[in-house]
Amino acid sequence: MSFSILSLGPDTRSDFPAPRFLLGQTDDQAFRLHVDVDSIQQVRFNAFTLTAYLANVREATRGSYKFQITGNPTGSFQDAPVRVSFHVKTGSSSVPGGILIPVYNATKTDLLLVEKQNEPAYVSVSGATQIQIRLGNVADALPVSVTEVAVSEGCPKCWTRISSAVNDKYPLPVDPGTSANLSIDLLPNSIPALLQGALVLKPDVPHDTLSVTLTYNTVPGGADKKQTVLAKVRFGPGLLGLALALCGGITLGLAAKHLLTGKLGKENERTVHAILSAFVLGLIAEFVGIMLTAYGNSRLVLFGLDIDPRQLFPAFILATLVSGGSAVVSWIKELFGRT
Repeated sequence: MSFSILSLGPDTRSDFPAPRFLLGQTDDQAFRLHVDVDSIQQVRFNAFTLTAYLANVREATRGSYKFQITGNPTGSFQDAPVRVSFHVKTGSSSVPGGILIPVYNATKTDLLLVEKQNEPAYVSVSGATQIQIRLGNVADALPVSVTEVAVSEGCPKCWTRISSAVNDKYPLPVDPGTSANLSIDLLPNSIPALLQGALVLKPDVPHDTLSVTLTYNTVPGGADKKQTVLAKVRFGPGLLGLALALCGGITLGLAAKHLLTGKLGKENERTVHAILSAFVLGLIAEFVGIMLTAYGNSRLVLFGLDIDPRQLFPAFILATLVSGGSAVVSWIKELFGRT
Protein backbone atom coordinates (compact mmCIF):
# COMPACT_ATOMS: atom_id res chain seq x y z
CA MET A 1 0.00 0.00 0.00
CA SER A 2 1.34 3.41 -1.00
CA PHE A 3 -0.09 6.87 -0.38
CA SER A 4 0.07 10.13 -2.32
CA ILE A 5 -0.76 13.46 -0.68
CA LEU A 6 -2.23 16.61 -2.20
CA SER A 7 -2.17 19.77 -0.08
CA LEU A 8 -5.43 21.75 -0.18
CA GLY A 9 -4.07 24.64 1.92
CA PRO A 10 -5.18 26.19 5.22
CA ASP A 11 -8.66 25.45 6.56
CA THR A 12 -10.77 27.05 9.28
CA ARG A 13 -11.88 23.75 10.81
CA SER A 14 -10.67 23.27 14.38
CA ASP A 15 -13.25 20.84 15.77
CA PHE A 16 -12.82 17.14 14.98
CA PRO A 17 -15.40 15.07 16.89
CA ALA A 18 -15.25 11.28 17.11
CA PRO A 19 -16.27 8.88 15.68
CA ARG A 20 -16.37 10.80 12.39
CA PHE A 21 -12.70 11.77 12.73
CA LEU A 22 -9.88 9.31 13.44
CA LEU A 23 -7.04 10.72 15.52
CA GLY A 24 -3.30 10.31 15.07
CA GLN A 25 -0.39 12.41 16.29
CA THR A 26 3.34 12.87 15.98
CA ASP A 27 5.70 11.24 18.44
CA ASP A 28 6.39 14.55 20.17
CA GLN A 29 2.59 15.20 20.37
CA ALA A 30 3.08 18.60 18.73
CA PHE A 31 0.84 17.84 15.73
CA ARG A 32 -2.42 15.93 15.39
CA LEU A 33 -3.70 14.33 12.20
CA HIS A 34 -7.50 13.97 11.86
CA VAL A 35 -8.95 11.70 9.12
CA ASP A 36 -12.56 12.30 8.06
CA VAL A 37 -14.14 8.85 7.57
CA ASP A 38 -17.18 10.41 5.87
CA SER A 39 -14.91 11.62 3.09
CA ILE A 40 -13.68 8.14 2.07
CA GLN A 41 -14.42 7.42 -1.58
CA GLN A 42 -13.53 4.56 -3.91
CA VAL A 43 -12.02 5.75 -7.20
CA ARG A 44 -10.76 4.08 -10.35
CA PHE A 45 -7.85 1.65 -10.61
CA ASN A 46 -8.49 0.12 -7.16
CA ALA A 47 -7.59 3.35 -5.34
CA PHE A 48 -9.44 5.27 -2.63
CA THR A 49 -9.27 8.82 -1.34
CA LEU A 50 -9.87 10.48 2.02
CA THR A 51 -9.59 13.95 3.55
CA ALA A 52 -7.24 14.66 6.46
CA TYR A 53 -6.56 17.72 8.60
CA LEU A 54 -3.25 18.49 10.28
CA ALA A 55 -3.45 20.73 13.36
CA ASN A 56 -0.72 22.25 15.50
CA VAL A 57 -1.57 21.46 19.13
CA ARG A 58 -0.40 24.89 20.29
CA GLU A 59 -2.41 26.67 17.60
CA ALA A 60 -5.43 24.34 17.44
CA THR A 61 -7.98 27.16 17.65
CA ARG A 62 -6.53 28.88 14.59
CA GLY A 63 -7.58 26.15 12.20
CA SER A 64 -5.66 23.44 10.38
CA TYR A 65 -4.14 22.38 7.09
CA LYS A 66 -6.29 20.28 4.76
CA PHE A 67 -4.97 17.40 2.64
CA GLN A 68 -6.39 14.90 0.18
CA ILE A 69 -4.79 11.47 0.61
CA THR A 70 -5.00 8.79 -2.07
CA GLY A 71 -4.38 5.15 -1.17
CA ASN A 72 -3.00 2.89 -3.91
CA PRO A 73 -3.29 -0.81 -2.95
CA THR A 74 -0.98 -3.46 -4.38
CA GLY A 75 -1.51 -7.20 -4.25
CA SER A 76 -4.51 -8.96 -2.72
CA PHE A 77 -5.63 -8.38 0.86
CA GLN A 78 -8.83 -7.89 2.82
CA ASP A 79 -10.09 -4.48 3.86
CA ALA A 80 -8.63 -3.88 7.31
CA PRO A 81 -7.59 -1.22 9.82
CA VAL A 82 -3.85 -0.58 9.47
CA ARG A 83 -1.45 1.62 11.41
CA VAL A 84 0.09 4.06 8.94
CA SER A 85 3.15 6.17 9.67
CA PHE A 86 3.49 9.78 8.50
CA HIS A 87 6.01 12.63 8.84
CA VAL A 88 5.45 16.34 9.47
CA LYS A 89 8.17 18.57 8.08
CA THR A 90 8.81 21.81 9.99
CA GLY A 91 11.62 23.76 8.41
CA SER A 92 14.70 21.53 8.31
CA SER A 93 13.33 18.94 10.77
CA SER A 94 10.89 16.04 10.23
CA VAL A 95 8.74 14.66 13.03
CA PRO A 96 7.35 11.09 12.68
CA GLY A 97 3.87 10.04 13.75
CA GLY A 98 1.28 7.30 13.28
CA ILE A 99 -2.47 6.82 12.84
CA LEU A 100 -4.80 3.81 12.60
CA ILE A 101 -6.94 4.13 9.45
CA PRO A 102 -8.93 1.73 7.23
CA VAL A 103 -7.34 0.60 3.95
CA TYR A 104 -9.25 -0.97 1.10
CA ASN A 105 -8.71 -3.36 -1.78
CA ALA A 106 -11.37 -3.53 -4.49
CA THR A 107 -10.12 -6.85 -5.87
CA LYS A 108 -12.32 -9.95 -5.51
CA THR A 109 -11.94 -11.27 -1.97
CA ASP A 110 -14.81 -12.64 0.11
CA LEU A 111 -14.97 -10.97 3.51
CA LEU A 112 -17.76 -13.01 5.10
CA LEU A 113 -17.24 -16.46 6.59
CA VAL A 114 -20.29 -18.71 6.06
CA GLU A 115 -20.99 -21.49 8.54
CA LYS A 116 -21.11 -24.89 6.80
CA GLN A 117 -24.59 -26.36 6.44
CA ASN A 118 -24.36 -29.94 7.70
CA GLU A 119 -27.87 -30.92 6.61
CA PRO A 120 -30.69 -29.33 4.60
CA ALA A 121 -33.03 -26.96 6.44
CA TYR A 122 -36.55 -28.31 6.99
CA VAL A 123 -39.27 -26.16 5.40
CA SER A 124 -42.93 -26.92 6.06
CA VAL A 125 -45.33 -26.52 3.12
CA SER A 126 -48.18 -25.70 5.53
CA GLY A 127 -46.99 -22.15 6.19
CA ALA A 128 -44.08 -19.71 6.29
CA THR A 129 -40.69 -20.87 7.58
CA GLN A 130 -37.66 -18.79 8.53
CA ILE A 131 -34.16 -20.20 8.00
CA GLN A 132 -30.93 -18.74 9.38
CA ILE A 133 -27.60 -18.35 7.60
CA ARG A 134 -24.75 -17.64 10.01
CA LEU A 135 -22.25 -15.08 8.74
CA GLY A 136 -18.90 -14.43 10.43
CA ASN A 137 -16.33 -11.66 10.25
CA VAL A 138 -12.69 -12.42 11.02
CA ALA A 139 -10.98 -10.66 13.90
CA ASP A 140 -8.72 -7.66 13.17
CA ALA A 141 -10.91 -6.73 10.20
CA LEU A 142 -13.27 -3.85 9.51
CA PRO A 143 -16.99 -4.11 10.37
CA VAL A 144 -19.14 -5.39 7.50
CA SER A 145 -22.63 -4.15 6.61
CA VAL A 146 -24.91 -6.38 4.50
CA THR A 147 -27.22 -4.07 2.54
CA GLU A 148 -29.01 -6.32 0.03
CA VAL A 149 -30.08 -9.96 -0.23
CA ALA A 150 -31.15 -11.55 -3.54
CA VAL A 151 -32.28 -15.19 -3.79
CA SER A 152 -32.60 -17.42 -6.86
CA GLU A 153 -34.28 -20.82 -6.66
CA GLY A 154 -33.43 -24.13 -8.29
CA CYS A 155 -37.19 -24.90 -8.40
CA PRO A 156 -39.06 -21.59 -9.01
CA LYS A 157 -42.49 -23.28 -9.10
CA CYS A 158 -41.91 -24.60 -5.56
CA TRP A 159 -42.05 -21.14 -3.98
CA THR A 160 -44.75 -18.54 -3.41
CA ARG A 161 -42.48 -16.01 -1.69
CA ILE A 162 -38.83 -15.71 -0.62
CA SER A 163 -37.79 -12.52 1.16
CA SER A 164 -35.41 -10.94 3.65
CA ALA A 165 -35.81 -7.86 5.85
CA VAL A 166 -32.21 -6.76 5.13
CA ASN A 167 -31.88 -3.70 2.88
CA ASP A 168 -30.13 -0.31 2.66
CA LYS A 169 -32.41 1.14 5.32
CA TYR A 170 -32.09 -1.84 7.66
CA PRO A 171 -28.65 -3.39 7.02
CA LEU A 172 -27.22 -6.39 8.86
CA PRO A 173 -23.99 -5.43 10.71
CA VAL A 174 -21.26 -8.01 11.35
CA ASP A 175 -18.55 -6.73 13.67
CA PRO A 176 -14.95 -8.05 13.62
CA GLY A 177 -14.51 -11.33 15.48
CA THR A 178 -18.28 -11.94 15.72
CA SER A 179 -21.08 -13.64 13.80
CA ALA A 180 -24.63 -12.62 12.86
CA ASN A 181 -27.68 -14.55 11.65
CA LEU A 182 -29.14 -13.66 8.27
CA SER A 183 -32.87 -14.52 8.27
CA ILE A 184 -34.58 -15.68 5.07
CA ASP A 185 -38.39 -15.97 5.08
CA LEU A 186 -39.70 -18.84 2.93
CA LEU A 187 -43.27 -19.58 1.84
CA PRO A 188 -43.47 -22.73 -0.33
CA ASN A 189 -46.06 -23.46 -3.00
CA SER A 190 -47.55 -26.52 -1.28
CA ILE A 191 -48.40 -29.02 -4.03
CA PRO A 192 -45.38 -28.40 -6.34
CA ALA A 193 -43.08 -28.43 -3.30
CA LEU A 194 -44.43 -31.79 -2.06
CA LEU A 195 -44.21 -33.27 -5.56
CA GLN A 196 -40.62 -32.02 -5.87
CA GLY A 197 -39.54 -34.09 -2.86
CA ALA A 198 -42.00 -36.98 -3.10
CA LEU A 199 -39.47 -39.57 -4.25
CA VAL A 200 -36.35 -38.07 -2.62
CA LEU A 201 -36.22 -40.32 0.45
CA LYS A 202 -32.70 -39.84 1.84
CA PRO A 203 -32.74 -37.12 4.54
CA ASP A 204 -29.41 -35.58 3.49
CA VAL A 205 -30.44 -34.93 -0.13
CA PRO A 206 -31.98 -31.45 -0.65
CA HIS A 207 -35.26 -30.92 -2.48
CA ASP A 208 -34.09 -27.48 -3.60
CA THR A 209 -30.94 -25.36 -3.31
CA LEU A 210 -31.23 -21.61 -2.93
CA SER A 211 -28.49 -19.29 -4.20
CA VAL A 212 -28.36 -16.33 -1.82
CA THR A 213 -26.37 -13.37 -3.20
CA LEU A 214 -25.25 -10.91 -0.54
CA THR A 215 -24.27 -7.31 -1.29
CA TYR A 216 -22.16 -5.78 1.47
CA ASN A 217 -19.39 -3.31 2.21
CA THR A 218 -16.84 -2.67 4.91
CA VAL A 219 -17.54 0.19 7.32
CA PRO A 220 -16.58 2.92 6.83
CA GLY A 221 -16.14 3.63 3.15
CA GLY A 222 -15.68 0.20 1.60
CA ALA A 223 -16.80 -0.57 -1.95
CA ASP A 224 -19.79 -2.87 -2.52
CA LYS A 225 -18.88 -6.55 -2.80
CA LYS A 226 -21.03 -9.55 -3.71
CA GLN A 227 -20.81 -13.04 -2.28
CA THR A 228 -23.05 -16.03 -3.07
CA VAL A 229 -24.11 -18.49 -0.37
CA LEU A 230 -25.91 -21.80 -1.01
CA ALA A 231 -28.78 -22.84 1.27
CA LYS A 232 -30.13 -26.40 0.96
CA VAL A 233 -33.73 -27.11 1.95
CA ARG A 234 -36.09 -30.07 2.25
CA PHE A 235 -39.86 -29.70 2.03
CA GLY A 236 -42.08 -31.28 4.67
CA PRO A 237 -45.87 -31.71 4.83
CA GLY A 238 -46.33 -30.17 8.28
CA LEU A 239 -48.30 -31.69 11.16
CA LEU A 240 -51.59 -32.01 9.30
CA GLY A 241 -50.01 -33.72 6.33
CA LEU A 242 -48.08 -36.13 8.56
CA ALA A 243 -51.24 -36.90 10.53
CA LEU A 244 -53.14 -37.76 7.34
CA ALA A 245 -50.25 -39.91 6.11
CA LEU A 246 -50.12 -41.76 9.44
CA CYS A 247 -53.87 -42.37 9.49
CA GLY A 248 -53.79 -43.62 5.91
CA GLY A 249 -50.82 -45.90 6.57
CA ILE A 250 -52.33 -47.34 9.77
CA THR A 251 -55.62 -48.00 8.00
CA LEU A 252 -53.88 -49.72 5.10
CA GLY A 253 -51.69 -51.78 7.46
CA LEU A 254 -54.70 -53.00 9.45
CA ALA A 255 -56.61 -53.84 6.28
CA ALA A 256 -53.61 -55.78 4.86
CA LYS A 257 -53.17 -57.63 8.16
CA HIS A 258 -56.85 -58.63 8.17
CA LEU A 259 -56.61 -59.91 4.60
CA LEU A 260 -53.47 -61.91 5.35
CA THR A 261 -54.42 -63.34 8.75
CA GLY A 262 -58.18 -62.92 9.01
CA LYS A 263 -57.88 -60.77 12.17
CA LEU A 264 -56.86 -57.26 13.21
CA GLY A 265 -55.04 -58.02 16.44
CA LYS A 266 -53.85 -60.86 18.57
CA GLU A 267 -55.89 -63.96 19.31
CA ASN A 268 -59.17 -63.04 21.11
CA GLU A 269 -58.22 -59.32 21.09
CA ARG A 270 -61.15 -56.96 20.69
CA THR A 271 -61.33 -55.00 17.43
CA VAL A 272 -61.43 -51.60 19.11
CA HIS A 273 -58.37 -52.45 21.23
CA ALA A 274 -56.47 -53.68 18.16
CA ILE A 275 -57.23 -50.48 16.21
CA LEU A 276 -56.28 -48.24 19.13
CA SER A 277 -53.06 -50.19 19.65
CA ALA A 278 -52.15 -49.78 15.97
CA PHE A 279 -52.73 -46.02 16.14
CA VAL A 280 -50.71 -45.60 19.34
CA LEU A 281 -47.79 -47.72 18.10
CA GLY A 282 -47.83 -45.88 14.75
CA LEU A 283 -47.64 -42.51 16.49
CA ILE A 284 -44.83 -43.70 18.76
CA ALA A 285 -42.85 -45.10 15.81
CA GLU A 286 -43.24 -41.83 13.88
CA PHE A 287 -42.27 -39.70 16.88
CA VAL A 288 -39.21 -41.81 17.68
CA GLY A 289 -38.19 -41.84 14.01
CA ILE A 290 -38.40 -38.04 13.75
CA MET A 291 -36.52 -37.48 17.01
CA LEU A 292 -33.70 -39.87 16.11
CA THR A 293 -33.19 -38.65 12.54
CA ALA A 294 -33.76 -34.93 13.11
CA TYR A 295 -32.08 -34.48 16.50
CA GLY A 296 -30.17 -37.65 17.29
CA ASN A 297 -27.86 -37.85 14.26
CA SER A 298 -29.22 -41.35 13.53
CA ARG A 299 -30.62 -43.02 10.41
CA LEU A 300 -33.90 -44.80 9.78
CA VAL A 301 -33.43 -47.69 7.35
CA LEU A 302 -36.33 -49.69 5.89
CA PHE A 303 -35.58 -52.52 3.48
CA GLY A 304 -32.12 -51.11 2.88
CA LEU A 305 -33.38 -47.57 2.16
CA ASP A 306 -32.28 -44.58 4.24
CA ILE A 307 -35.53 -42.60 4.69
CA ASP A 308 -36.79 -39.40 6.30
CA PRO A 309 -39.89 -40.01 8.50
CA ARG A 310 -40.86 -36.31 8.20
CA GLN A 311 -41.90 -36.92 4.57
CA LEU A 312 -45.34 -38.13 3.49
CA PHE A 313 -44.41 -41.36 1.72
CA PRO A 314 -41.93 -42.66 4.35
CA ALA A 315 -44.38 -41.78 7.17
CA PHE A 316 -47.14 -43.66 5.30
CA ILE A 317 -44.95 -46.74 4.78
CA LEU A 318 -43.70 -46.72 8.38
CA ALA A 319 -47.26 -46.56 9.74
CA THR A 320 -48.34 -49.37 7.39
CA LEU A 321 -45.55 -51.67 8.57
CA VAL A 322 -46.09 -50.93 12.27
CA SER A 323 -49.88 -51.43 12.16
CA GLY A 324 -49.63 -54.45 9.84
CA GLY A 325 -47.12 -56.17 12.05
CA SER A 326 -45.06 -59.22 11.15
CA ALA A 327 -47.65 -60.53 8.70
CA VAL A 328 -47.35 -57.49 6.42
CA VAL A 329 -43.55 -57.26 6.83
CA SER A 330 -43.12 -60.95 5.93
CA TRP A 331 -45.41 -60.61 2.94
CA ILE A 332 -43.48 -57.57 1.63
CA LYS A 333 -40.14 -59.36 2.07
CA GLU A 334 -41.49 -62.37 0.23
CA LEU A 335 -42.89 -60.15 -2.52
CA PHE A 336 -39.59 -58.33 -3.03
CA GLY A 337 -37.73 -61.62 -2.85
CA ARG A 338 -39.71 -62.95 -5.75
CA THR A 339 -39.14 -59.84 -7.87
